[in-house]
Amino acid sequence: DSETGSWRHRFDRLSMQMAHGPVEVTVGRQAISWATTLFLSPADPFAPVDPSDPVGESRGGVDAVRLRAFSGPFTEYEVVVRPADTSEGTTMTALARVATSRGGWAFGGWAGLPHDEAAAALFTTGGLGATSLRFETAVREDPEGGALLRASLGFDRFYQPGGKDLYALLEVQYDGFGAGAPEELLPVAVSSAFGRGDMQVLGRWTAATQASYQWHPLVAVDALALVNLEDPSFLLAPGISWSTTATASTRLGTFFGFGDDATVGGPGTIPVLGSEYGSVPPLAYLSVSLYF
Repeated sequence: DSETGSWRHRFDRLSMQMAHGPVEVTVGRQAISWATTLFLSPADPFAPVDPSDPVGESRGGVDAVRLRAFSGPFTEYEVVVRPADTSEGTTMTALARVATSRGGWAFGGWAGLPHDEAAAALFTTGGLGATSLRFETAVREDPEGGALLRASLGFDRFYQPGGKDLYALLEVQYDGFGAGAPEELLPVAVSSAFGRGDMQVLGRWTAATQASYQWHPLVAVDALALVNLEDPSFLLAPGISWSTTATASTRLGTFFGFGDDATVGGPGTIPVLGSEYGSVPPLAYLSVSLYF
């Protein structure tokens, strides 16, 4: 009934690719990731994954024209042009990136205009013994004037207690777009940077930690914690995953928020959140994924 509902659809990815030698061009809706760190990736200008999304296993696509060229097995050049509809109208993103590797370390940078605002970024990843180090930083134009720094540093490593895999990760992020105090949380939540997908969390200083244990060849248990270091508050997300069949997996997970609850000012005043995660209600979910 057109008066009470409507049919909608969404293609996450639909593109055409042409390649000639070391050059390839992709046009259409495609997944583009320039992230170096695994959860908190402020230098990724293409709608980074929400780390608290229970079903965000795959990255959605963006409408773009993407040119990639390879001057050798370890060096890549890339140019992306992307129009986007935002709450402030249509914006244009035009970026150029170079990435290479030397001696077990990968590094590079990008520069250009994400959403019509000047920006540049540097990134690197490599190994410190058995521990992986990941770092990315970006300088973004502040819509209110000046520039803002965004950066993330992470470490991750595999252990084998009792002959089973244990994976551990720690990341810390500073985001100049983020809120430095509870009274800034709501303004950040309605800001253009958050609305167009540039931000994953609301806080200025955020930490993410994850542990995953392969309890059985088909069963893994894990837990993720996102911590707003300014509030302080945190979101705890434990879960268990089961490889049900060769083409299906099942996951049971929960979310718990800890911190000060929402507080509201007097008549005529602006509401204030007590913390970023304090008002998050308990949530349990069951996810079944089929692969074909």
